Amino acid sequence: MKTRDDMKILNKIIEYGILLFVFLIPWQARLILQEGSINGDLPAESAGYWEYGTKSLYATEVLLLIILIAVIIRGAIYIAKAKPRFNLKRVFSPAGALLLLIIWAGATIIWSIDPNIALERWIVLVEAIAVFLILSSGAVSFKKLSWAIILSGLIQALFGLYQFLLQEVPSSTWIGIASQKAEDLGVSVVETDLRRWLRAYGTFSHPNMLGGWLVLSLMLVIDKMKAQSQSLIDVLRYPIYIVLLFGLLATFSRSAWLGFGVFLIGFVIMLFVRKKWMQGIKIILISILSVACFYSLFSEPMNTRLGLQGRLEIKSNMERVSSMNQGWEIIKKHPMLGVGIGNFGLAVHDEINDSQQAWFYQPVHNVLLLIWAELGIVGVIFVLLFLLVSLLGVSSTLRTTRQSYHRNDTVIFLIPLIIIFLLDHYPWSLYAGMMISAVFLGMSILYAREASSRQWLS
Repeated sequence: MKTRDDMKILNKIIEYGILLFVFLIPWQARLILQEGSINGDLPAESAGYWEYGTKSLYATEVLLLIILIAVIIRGAIYIAKAKPRFNLKRVFSPAGALLLLIIWAGATIIWSIDPNIALERWIVLVEAIAVFLILSSGAVSFKKLSWAIILSGLIQALFGLYQFLLQEVPSSTWIGIASQKAEDLGVSVVETDLRRWLRAYGTFSHPNMLGGWLVLSLMLVIDKMKAQSQSLIDVLRYPIYIVLLFGLLATFSRSAWLGFGVFLIGFVIMLFVRKKWMQGIKIILISILSVACFYSLFSEPMNTRLGLQGRLEIKSNMERVSSMNQGWEIIKKHPMLGVGIGNFGLAVHDEINDSQQAWFYQPVHNVLLLIWAELGIVGVIFVLLFLLVSLLGVSSTLRTTRQSYHRNDTVIFLIPLIIIFLLDHYPWSLYAGMMISAVFLGMSILYAREASSRQWLS
């Protein structure tokens, strides 16, 4: 009886802990253990702070540690009681593929340029994988997680819109955000012929990450919008969707825009294929009217961001092309083993160009290339193995539940993350970005596992 009560307590700690953790992912409060720097021997104006070498302890990592302790204790109790036998098939599971990735990424610390940076990034990778495994295990229901993400996204969208309208990000140590103003150099803005427009940050360190989080929030709201219920919470789905969409637009994140746009088109097409005409038309109309309203108010920065003709837009595109070239150069020099997890910027400094300011040494804006450069082709193989095994597992689950038509829905669910992977680096290079990736992937697997009880598009 005592063991059963202990398990109930541990289950509650895990469930509510994960819900709180997911809700707080945008919270960037952290203790900086050591500031990253590069070219420290140059004059101060030529060197500068380097985020990708900064060692930090985030507040949410402390919460995650508590959750992991509860998971480990729960697992130990289960093993002691059930005495499960080892099954070789588990090696060929998503967890097995991720274990291989963890081992290999840890091995790259040995030959990395800076083992301390590599160790810090490896720990974050382990944390992200742990979050993914907990979510995909079904420890927390899809419905509860959905609302945690939606409410988190709603708060971020409102705060981001406030920042955009104020054209300033107020600083707060406890929230974990630094002061940002449109006139400050290094701040993410859209520059037009008339002025500089500050992009919405929320409590994230960059607008693109806010964009990625709001994309997931919007997708989950659309999941709720298909229901016919008239309860108060369901009626609020539509204003919540509009606020989230306005927040996404205020980030001016093109990768997030594209990801959500492709998802929305695919989702509506699937509705039309299943003759859910009114649901599809309703979503299309609300989306078009919301975008049109935002555009009518802020056509100046929208035109610049979409037209790719502004000075900063041209500069941004040139930097992306340059980072891609750097990525390929590093890959050519270290194709098999990579330069070590988290060490891409240092490799560019040591092997390509050592005379630039710190901001120059950014990761390549493509997650697959970044993984290849840091972990080598071996690391890429393990990542692809994980994706393959996961997709096979999803397909098997849906076949077992006789809902094979949901396979297309699962693919549509993953499209935004794939697009962001191809156009940005934060899903791999930054703590919050890696947690967003873990939640995104975990929710997609959880969706497939609950297909027998949920009717997402049917």
